[in-house]
Amino acid sequence: MVDVLFLILIAVIILSITTLFITDSARVALVFLGILYLCSFLLLMQVWPLGLAAVHLLTGLLTVIIINSFCASLTWKPNTPRIALDILMVVFVGVISFAFAPQLTAYFTESSQNLIIGFFLLAIGLLQAGTAQDAFRVLISLLILSLGFQIIYAPLEGSALVTTLISLIQIVLAWIGSGMVARNKEELQ
Repeated sequence: MVDVLFLILIAVIILSITTLFITDSARVALVFLGILYLCSFLLLMQVWPLGLAAVHLLTGLLTVIIINSFCASLTWKPNTPRIALDILMVVFVGVISFAFAPQLTAYFTESSQNLIIGFFLLAIGLLQAGTAQDAFRVLISLLILSLGFQIIYAPLEGSALVTTLISLIQIVLAWIGSGMVARNKEELQ
């Protein structure tokens, strides 16, 4: 049962990440960011109490709502070489994650499945934040990076204080980042 859930979650996460990177609409990107938060909630429910996992889910949905309030009407022109690069990054990071993340279980006290998904999200968020030229994509990538960190960190410590601090960081990042994205788009027009 757990293996089937893992395969479904990894498929949904990969499709969501790919759609996030190839879409040309902020609303579509935010829908798939919400799906990523829902998938991470399902993963965190396995290692955290329901209350802490629910805090994570509510933080994610609040983050999506905050970004939507500032950046709902953003669109951009799709760039074919950039789409190809994004798809190759997802494939590359996926292969690296499946190859090397299970070997990290010697250092972390968590299942290899959570480590694979957490490492995948952490690496793809870091790569996308480093290569993105649009401020909206950088903001989304930083949120994906924090999702990966939280999935990797969750089995190590189930502290309400740490969960609150990470949630606060995500909300402030969404608020300030989306405000900067909206101001940047207004100045360009």
